[in-house]
Amino acid sequence: MSKIVQAVNSMIANRSNISLVQKGAGGELFFVYKGKYVWSMTKNSDGVILWYYPNVSSPENLVYFEGGDWEDVAMVTYKDWEIGTREAKSTFSELYMVVSERLYGVDQMLDDIIDDLPF
Repeated sequence: MSKIVQAVNSMIANRSNISLVQKGAGGELFFVYKGKYVWSMTKNSDGVILWYYPNVSSPENLVYFEGGDWEDVAMVTYKDWEIGTREAKSTFSELYMVVSERLYGVDQMLDDIIDDLPF
């Protein structure tokens, strides 16, 4: 298993470390992991793309970037279809869902509903 798939699995397992989720101008989802690692991701017909920004401390300004604005931004790109395993595809998709849920507060809403269970 590749290190990035292991790292994504860890982010999913420790989803409470995902913060500052914002939707970018191009529909991309930006987030910070453990208060210091800035990531973004998007989903298209090929699969899920995940970017890591090593020299960025906050996604605040990145959410407004479009087209050519990205030329001077250092980033590492991971595409689930290039990794080529079923685990990469399912793991990246699950992280996308987790980040989307955090963006819209779904996690808190589901916790509130689950708290109503009698057991």
